[in-house]
This record gives sequence, structure tokens and C-alpha cells, in this order.
Amino acid sequence: MPGEEEKIIKQYQALIRALIPYEQDNRLLEGLNRFSKRIPSSVRKIVRDEVVRLSSLTDAPADNSAFAQFPVIKFKHFGVDMRLDKVGAHILQTESTLYQNRYTVGVFESITNSDFYQAHIKKEQYKKIVDAFTVETQSLKDIQFGDDIAIAPNFQVACIEFEKGRHFTVGALASDSMVLESKRPPKVEKGKDYQFQLPEVFGSTGKEASVNYTLGKVCFNKETEKYETHFALSADNDEKLQGQITHYIKSAAYQQPLKRDLEVERALQDLERDRVLLNSPWVAIALKPGQGTLEPALGLFTTVNSKQNRGYSSLQAFEGKANFEALLDELTIFSEAFFFRGTIKTKKGELHIEATHRQLMEYNLFTPVMYLLCRDKNMQCFHCRLTEIDESNKKVAFATHDISRTEHPDLDNLSHLLFYSDISDRLGPQVLLDPCQLGPVHRTLLADTNRRKIDFVVEDGLERRQEPRYDIDKPASVKLGLLSSAEARLTDISAHGMRLYLKEPPGKEKLALQVKVSVAEFRIKNERYDVIYYCEKSGLLRLKLPEGAKVEQTIVQFLESNASYFRSKDSARRQRMMQRFVWELAMRHHPSASVICVANRFLLDRIKTLYIDEASQDLYPFTQEQNIAPLHGFFADQGQSKPKSALLQGLLKSKSAQRGVIHCQRKSDRKLVYINEKDFLYKPLRQNIAGHLREEKTELCVTRIQATKCDNTVSPMTKKRLAQLSKVDKVIYEKMLNMQASYTHVIYLTNESALQTALACARLKPVPPKKATPETPVQKVAQ
Repeated sequence: MPGEEEKIIKQYQALIRALIPYEQDNRLLEGLNRFSKRIPSSVRKIVRDEVVRLSSLTDAPADNSAFAQFPVIKFKHFGVDMRLDKVGAHILQTESTLYQNRYTVGVFESITNSDFYQAHIKKEQYKKIVDAFTVETQSLKDIQFGDDIAIAPNFQVACIEFEKGRHFTVGALASDSMVLESKRPPKVEKGKDYQFQLPEVFGSTGKEASVNYTLGKVCFNKETEKYETHFALSADNDEKLQGQITHYIKSAAYQQPLKRDLEVERALQDLERDRVLLNSPWVAIALKPGQGTLEPALGLFTTVNSKQNRGYSSLQAFEGKANFEALLDELTIFSEAFFFRGTIKTKKGELHIEATHRQLMEYNLFTPVMYLLCRDKNMQCFHCRLTEIDESNKKVAFATHDISRTEHPDLDNLSHLLFYSDISDRLGPQVLLDPCQLGPVHRTLLADTNRRKIDFVVEDGLERRQEPRYDIDKPASVKLGLLSSAEARLTDISAHGMRLYLKEPPGKEKLALQVKVSVAEFRIKNERYDVIYYCEKSGLLRLKLPEGAKVEQTIVQFLESNASYFRSKDSARRQRMMQRFVWELAMRHHPSASVICVANRFLLDRIKTLYIDEASQDLYPFTQEQNIAPLHGFFADQGQSKPKSALLQGLLKSKSAQRGVIHCQRKSDRKLVYINEKDFLYKPLRQNIAGHLREEKTELCVTRIQATKCDNTVSPMTKKRLAQLSKVDKVIYEKMLNMQASYTHVIYLTNESALQTALACARLKPVPPKKATPETPVQKVAQ
């Protein structure tokens, strides 16, 4: 039947087009055998006849003026009259190429088919949208310059035969070449050998090294406004010399600036990675090997991540020893976990929960526990990711900040980084769609009473100390009352305060608001101090001198007179060193994809660079190719002929905002469908998606997009990154310093599919907010 044949042709259109090249080569039977082994013979015959029909020649005049979107041009092609616009002409060219540059029935039908024409227009529009939201990616790893690496060492060289023995600045020193800089062009002979005296940095002879170089060329550098004389390492030198120079360059690459263009690249990458970490919502905890497992050593806090995670108290979630070990076991397998902390009320009393969503699912308690936890106002959900510290990155951190590995084995012992971010505000109250009952809660899901205190370091802006504090360990005595006193250990002291640990901590009721302290070695005897903080469990006692205390000047004088002794014990200096070391590691292992935005009058041109780890899944279901990543699936508006993004505009107008972007991918044909966030969260569509998820017919892809406005104040890390560049080129140093004000936002893309899939399958539905500000619905382009 004709109607049945049309359906078959429409259904197998892709196969028909794939068989056309075989027909042109007279290999149609081979193509049919290759592509249609499982097709019934009746369908096979219809497909074959359609291929033969489309490949047959025709002389029908082509005309698309009825639906053309551009001016029509009359011309002859293949000896046939044509009335086509530029799109029709392009279709004519591409389709005739498919038929080996012949004018066939297939070419004629493609040109005169309005649906084919519209599909071509949409494809072109889609390509423009994809290209507009395509961004260049940068790795979190350091740029590897390879054999091109060269440093700008802080010394001069001279040769008696070269310019009468004058000393010249070394602009670049590579393993096989050297560049000297001068204000005037030197009078030299090309190809002549010169013997330069290099400082003793290549061996241990204690003498200057003589190195032979062959002169190559002399050129003028417009950027530095200096003449550059290029030399190549001569073959007359000792065989070991080049290896010694290479070793020196690699060892000094982070203590000395690279040559100008390389140093600019390195500084730019470091500054942008610093900006990603500075504005990141993720807190990094450095881990060290413990007894059979990993133990938390240091947390790294910034102004942004402390606000996102409710301050330093968020570390308490990871203090339970058994809970932390269970979390690490899961992270070791999946590299990602969602950790819940909160209190649920039962008939038998309150239960303090500290468990991951996979643990709750393992004991079949995810639905009831999540429902009860979300009713707790103090509930916290942490998105956690684990990464192993690369040994080469650790070496760079030691070298960059001039820290000795042997003197700081505690830093050298760090092996992993755990990143966490509080996403509690993404959950909110939940509604049960089906009744369920809370069963027995396993003890591994409860908060462990055996806690471990986690220390932390902060950036300079968060430093609470108003004066230097010095780490010491001295015996002290604290007079608690008229007839009672307690032995203590003094652990740090400052001009106006101190910290002690009481050996036998008394109850709080026995401790007055003021105590008398004696420290024999510091000439402090029965001096009154105000009690600032006291912990009955640990015996920690923080004290402060009352205003106008007579002993104040005595302590200040004692600290100043013993400055050399106390300088090495300055806790602020040690904290700063540890903070910079952990910062350097965290910067190179940031856990989520990060888009850096700059100031520009055009919205789409504000997206500058995407920093992403090679193994990251944050762009899923989209993929990056080489160093190019498509972001249209997250930002682009759907149904638009031109690239637009209401989502991006909304994010960049707010100081800090976040949205969810949801896609569903059918497993049968891998087709991707965009889902509006509000429809997914609050509409009946959620139940339909949950059903398909339980039947494993579809895959849910949820990406949290969070934007943070940059604080463009110049930080100590900014000055640190540009310090080496200032030695090479003051002008470019000033330009890069001023350029920092052009960075406006950092947008973080984080895949949350595992948690959102579990919530949808658990028959839980979020409660819509009572007062929601009206928003323009944002439609996306889906692949």
C-alpha cells in the first residue's frame, strides 16, 4: 500500500541516505547486506527501490521561491533552470556532491522540499548557538613548557672577546641556548664562538664555570625595547655541562622567573586558578595517612567558602571518627558522596544522624530519614569529593613558597584532599508521595561520640589575631580561688593574652571570671587575667589581660628583648606558611568545573575560560573535545534563532546566585531532553521521571550552576604570583595587575545527579516556596 510504503521510507530515511554512496559505486547489494541484516525482505525491497529512484537522473527545473527566506537568483546548473536563494544553492551543492555531482531525483526533491529546507535552517541556527557558547578549556595542571623552558636568572655574564668584557644581563637561559640583553646593538660576528663565565650554579667546585656559546643572531625586541643577542651552546663543551644546566633550570624554575613570554603565561594561569579557589564554595581538608586510614590534618577557609558553609563550625560534621572512616570508604570507591548531618525525632527520643545517602539506601532508610531530616532546621547536606595529591604538585608547593621538606614533615606527609560544600539550601522540606515507616536505625548511621578535633588555616582577610602569638610549651600555675589552684601548660602567649591547658580541669562553677596566673620562666607571678573561654572536657583556658594591667608593659618588653627566640615560634607566620602550602595544592585539584567571566559589553563575550580537571564529569551529558567545551546545554535559551541566555544574564546580575539545569537522556536512543527546573521539582512530571528512573529507561543529569561575584582587591597571593614577573618586565607587570579588576564572576558547574536521582526515586517531592519572586521561564537548547 502507498501509505504503508511512505511510513517505511520515513522510518528508514537514515538508512536510505547511508546507502546512496553505495549505489553510486554500484555496490548497493553490499550496502544492503551490511546495514539491513535484521530488516524484513519486504522492507528491504522498498528501501532498495527508494535508493534507486533517488539516484536516477532528472531534468526537472528546481524552484524554492515559495518558501525562500533570502532573495532568489535565476541561473542554469547541469543545464537546468534554477530559481534558488543562497540556502537553496547551498543545499544543491551539498546534495549533488552526495550523488557524485549529478542532478538526480534526490537532489531535486531536497531543493524543493520545504521541510528539508527548514531543517537545514534550524541546523545552521543550532550550530551558531553552539559556537557562541563554546569556550576554551584550561587544565588545572601546570603548563608544561618541555624543552622550551628557559629562565631569566638573576645574574650577568661577561666574555673578554664579546664587547670588551662588559657584563650583560641574561634575558633567557635554556639548556642549549642563551639570550643576552643590551640597550645598544653589539658589534659581533655571526657564527663565532665565545667563552662566557657563568656563576657557580652547576657544580660544587666553588669556581665560575666556563661555557662556550656560538653566536646566532641579534634582533630588537619592541616589547622590551632592548637588543637581544642569541647564542647556541657550542659542541666543544664538556658532555656533562648541558645536563648540569638543564638540572639547574628545572630546580630554579619556581624560585626564579622564566623568560618573559613564558613567565606571562605562567602568571596568568596561576592568577586565574587562584581566582577560582578564592571564590569557590568548596572547603578543602588536607588528609594525612593515619592508622590504617586517612585522618584530617588541616582545613582551608576563605571569606567565600566560610559563608557558604556556615563558618568554621562545618568542620564538626567530619569530627566523628567512625563516620569519617565510612565517608572515606565511600569516597575511595566513588570519589563523590553526599553527607547528611542532622537530628530526627522518634518516639524513643532524638537520633543524631551522620551518614551518606548511599549508607541510608543500603539500610533501606533513605526515604524516611530524608523526610525527617529535612524537617530539622539545622540539617546539613555536604557534597564531598576526594582527590589524591599529585607528588609533583607537592614539590611545586614546597619550591614556590620556599618551604623545606625536611623541616616540615607534617606537610610532606599530606596525601589527599577532601573538598566539601554545604548544599542544604538546595533541598528544603520534602513531601512524602507514598506512606512509609522508619525502621530500626543502624548504629553506623548515628553520630560517633568519639570525636577528633580538626585544625584549620585561613586567608589573611579572615585572620582574627590582632597581635602576634607565639607557640610555646611551659609549665604554669592558675589560682582558681582563695585556697585552690591548678597546674597547667602554657601553649601560646601574646602581649595581651595566653592559652593554657589545665591538667585536672575543674567544673565551670569553680572557675571565676578572673584568675591569677603564674609563669616562672616569663616572670609572670599571680597576674590577673580575664577568662574568655573555658572547655571543661579538654581543659582549654583562654585568657586576656584586663585593660590597664600593670604587667602589660613588662610582657611586651620581655617579648621584644627575646625577639630572636620568639620569631621562630610566631604562630601567625607558621599558619600563613601552612595556609599557602595547602592553597597551592587545592588550587591544582579544585573539584568542580569553573567558568571565569570578564567585563564586556556583550553578554556572551563575558565567558572567558573554563577550568576543568581532565577526569571531571561536571559537563555531562555534554563532552569536551581536546581543549574546547560546549556550554550551550547549560546556558543557551531554546527556541531562539540567535544565541541568547536569560540564565547567564540573571546569574551575572546577582552577587551570588545558583540554579539547577536538568536533562533526561533516554537509554534506548540516547536522545537528550531538557527539563525545566520548576517542572522537575514541583510538577507531576517528577513522578513520570521517577518511574522511568526506577525502570532504568532514562538517566537523570542534574547540574548545579552557582555564580560568585569576584572581590577584585589585590590579595597577598596576587602579589606573590606577579613578583617574579616584575623582575622581568615592569610594564607588563603593571598591565596584569590592573587587569585583575576586569574579572567579574566565577561560575561553578557541579554535577549532582547521584543525589537528585536518589531523591526522585525515593518518592520525595520538595515543598514549593510560599513567596517566590516571579521569574521569566528559561528554556534551554538540548542536544
